[in-house]
Amino acid sequence: MTSQRSQAVLIIGGRGEFGRFLQRDILPSLGAEIILTLERDTPRDHHAARLRQARHIVLSTSLAGYAERACELVEQCCELPQATTLWLISSVQAGVWRAVAPMLAGGANPHLAAVFVHPMYGPNGFRAKEREAETFRNILTATLDGVEHRVAEEVAEISLAFQSKLGIATTADFDPEEHDEATACSQGLSYCVAQVMFAHPEIDRLVKEQLPDLHHSFHANRNLINDFLRLNGYMPEVTAVFAELWKQTSQSSYGDLLQAFSEADAMLHQRVESPIPTKWYERLRAAAVLA
Repeated sequence: MTSQRSQAVLIIGGRGEFGRFLQRDILPSLGAEIILTLERDTPRDHHAARLRQARHIVLSTSLAGYAERACELVEQCCELPQATTLWLISSVQAGVWRAVAPMLAGGANPHLAAVFVHPMYGPNGFRAKEREAETFRNILTATLDGVEHRVAEEVAEISLAFQSKLGIATTADFDPEEHDEATACSQGLSYCVAQVMFAHPEIDRLVKEQLPDLHHSFHANRNLINDFLRLNGYMPEVTAVFAELWKQTSQSSYGDLLQAFSEADAMLHQRVESPIPTKWYERLRAAAVLA
């Protein structure tokens, strides 16, 4: 039982898009033999047993309410008697960190630790040969050790496995606030383009003709995009910059959209590369160069 538990991964939100992606494309490649899931409709009396079975618990739920669900998860794990690592993978990290850190710092469960990480890959694009593949990396923003459970060694081992088996590097160059600021100016800037698409059917049609995969992804993830724009504390500045530059165009063509994006990108990054590029941000930068 102990050896089985040492390899068991529990995904909370396993039926979601990212949860399915983890089960299909990521965890088997990393050698996970036992994959468990919990869903919103899983009876509460099943939760405790599955939490006790898991050595690693991945919270893969919607961005809206993520911090609250992470806090609830910490409470649910308070009495686990063996080393357990929570993997908190929200695309907006600072709010989750601020919510969870005080709970774990209190030392209620010395066997519980947490890793805060944003994987910059996903079910809408995990193809190692595509030109944006260099953006596929894990952004490790923070770790919180338990008194009896230090995670540095296992995080290093898992990072090495991602690199050797999937070609995905892990960087620890950003804390949660730095992560959110950088992704607001890349991921968030691309979502400003999505906002224009959602509001202007003719522009939306033109983007669909020119960038069909981006168009599909933005529409498939409309709720996530809106939540990111709302929850990332650095978005108001980015949104304001883009909106002002968009207003300076005729607001009628695909070229206008790329112009506003490109000029906002240059202004936000002072004409240097983004420290955390993302797939659709890179796709829009490439399209702007060709426009």
